[in-house]
Amino acid sequence: MSYRIAAASTDGIVVNQHFGHADRFHIIELLPDSGEYKYIETREVAPCCNGGDHEESAFDNAIKTLSDVQAVLVSRIGDGAADYLESKGLTVYQAPFPIEPLVEKIIKDKLWEADKWQYPTTS
Repeated sequence: MSYRIAAASTDGIVVNQHFGHADRFHIIELLPDSGEYKYIETREVAPCCNGGDHEESAFDNAIKTLSDVQAVLVSRIGDGAADYLESKGLTVYQAPFPIEPLVEKIIKDKLWEADKWQYPTTS
């Protein structure tokens, strides 16, 4: 069993993108049984925020792109957007920090259990 997280990042090193402005997400697979993780790929999305305006269809397209992901790491996200993502089964973490230590903390603290992530990815 494994879990996947999506980090909103311009460089793949630091979570530095607001969810609504993100044009790419770096996908990382967590392997809880071994305590390991691995980078899977980078996925491009159309930004959901257009100068303060939001369209539900833009959120739905991003969610579709992240359909095999259980949690999202972002530097910032509005309450409405976070609520919408969570209503679709994603756990949202506002964490503007380097990705590697964040992933290590998620594994160490077993956040998929603590925060009751929706479903694991089957490998």
